[in-house]
This record gives sequence, structure tokens and C-alpha cells, in this order.
Amino acid sequence: MDDFDRALQEIIEERISVLFEIERAIFTRRYSLSSKHQDIFSTQSISMIYSLWESFIQKSFNLYIDELNNVGRDLHDFCDEIVIHHMEKSFKQFKEYPTNDNKKVRFFASLKEFHAGDSCTFSRVVNTESNVGFNVLNKLLKSFALEKFPEHWKDYAHPNPNLKESLELFLRLRNAVAHGGDLAPEDRIDQELYTRLKKLVTDLMYEIRLKMLYGLKHKTFLKSQ
Repeated sequence: MDDFDRALQEIIEERISVLFEIERAIFTRRYSLSSKHQDIFSTQSISMIYSLWESFIQKSFNLYIDELNNVGRDLHDFCDEIVIHHMEKSFKQFKEYPTNDNKKVRFFASLKEFHAGDSCTFSRVVNTESNVGFNVLNKLLKSFALEKFPEHWKDYAHPNPNLKESLELFLRLRNAVAHGGDLAPEDRIDQELYTRLKKLVTDLMYEIRLKMLYGLKHKTFLKSQ
């Protein structure tokens, strides 16, 4: 678990460093940017933050899945959430059941062979749906038997916007920029908003680390005895 934590902290620290450099380059007037370039780069900073955020989710869950694969347990030793996630990843037929009889027979045969195996390897593919907001994040955490985030969490509670609202704002801005839409005047990306979103991503990364460390230490991925 120590190696896991070191690797995860490296991923976090790397992203925090990049977030700091983006802010310094765009918002601190370190470079003499024209007003046009200032507007362009400040707007695109949202896409940069999101890229760092989604890549963190991908890499952190990749590391967690590697830890599960190293446990060396039978599939049915794992908790229901992980078994369901693994089965749905392995067999798309659960979401789109075949209508052809031959395909049904092949599906059943594949299931029989699958369950006859002595071990399992969980796929490292992490479906972020290209929109890691509140619901997608909690869905991923639940799939790996990790504690979900509440809507009201730490600083993200009244009188401040809650966590769900904060992530909704982040995704709304990111999607508007990514899809070429115009931002409303009140959504102008300045240093204050950048700092707010930087803090949001940083807080979430460190909390996800704690959730994963708790899951490994307490073996929440296994069935309850």
C-alpha cells in the first residue's frame, strides 16, 4: 500500500504543480499578454483544469484497480458492487441482451466459462463519460466500494455553493469552452474563479486519495464476513 500511496501522491503533486504554473503564466502578469491573448488563455484555462482532473481520475483508478488485481482472490470473494461492475464490463449483453438464439447460447457459454475460472483480472478501463461531475464521480466510487461524496462536504456547504453545485459549474464552463460556445458575461474566467476551481480539484484529489487508502486498509472491496 505504501507504493500505491507514493504513486498516487506523485500524480496529485504533478497536477498541483501544473495548476500553479497555469495560474502564474496567465493571471499574474508574469508575461506581457495582450488583452486578446489574456482573454483566450484565461478562457482555455478551464479546459486545462478539466484535463488534469479527468486524467487524475483515470490514473488514480488505474492504480486502485492494479491493487485489486494484486490481491489474488476469487471473483466471488469481492463485494457485490465490484462483481457487478466487472460483469458489466466483461459482458455488454447485460445492457443489450441478445435477441438471436445462437447469440444467447454463446453468451451463456461464455458466462459458464467465465465463472469456472480460478481467478479474475479487472479491466483498467475507466469510463469517465468525458464528464467527471458529481454523479459520475460517485458512480465510479460506488463501483469500487469506496465511500461516495455527499452533496454538502467540508467547505462546500451553506453559505457556499455545495459540492454538487460546484462541480456542475465546473462542467458547465468546461463544456461551453470545449464545444465552442460563448460564455455569459457573468462566467468570465478571472483569477478568482480559476483559484476557486483549482481549489475544488485539489480538495477532491486529496479526498479521493484518502478514500482509496481507507478502502485498501479496511478491504472494503471484499465481501463482508
